[in-house]
Amino acid sequence: MKTKYPLLSAKNIPAYGVVMGFWIIVSLISAFIMRHVSGGAIGWGAALVLGFASVMAGMGIMFGASAANLKKLRPGFERLAAGEKDPQIPRVWCPVLTMAIRAAVELSEKIVEKETNQ
Repeated sequence: MKTKYPLLSAKNIPAYGVVMGFWIIVSLISAFIMRHVSGGAIGWGAALVLGFASVMAGMGIMFGASAANLKKLRPGFERLAAGEKDPQIPRVWCPVLTMAIRAAVELSEKIVEKETNQ
């Protein structure tokens, strides 16, 4: 039976709050820029709606793409956990996931090195 790895977790609520804080800040900046560039032709209400919607759409794209990449990475991580020397983890577009892959490979290498030195 495969272990379940939930995409969302109650433990991460503080982190979700930080992300939503950035969403609010970037959305407000976006609305301000829209108003400024349009010379006030776009009202504050419309600018705020467009700002919040467009930033959330971008975040949704990034979340969906990251979730899809994580699903693609799972078999490689399982091979890595099983101790395979070359787990054939596929390349992904996301720099954060690329760093996570590198950290997982380094951790695995250190564990193998430690076990061979004992």
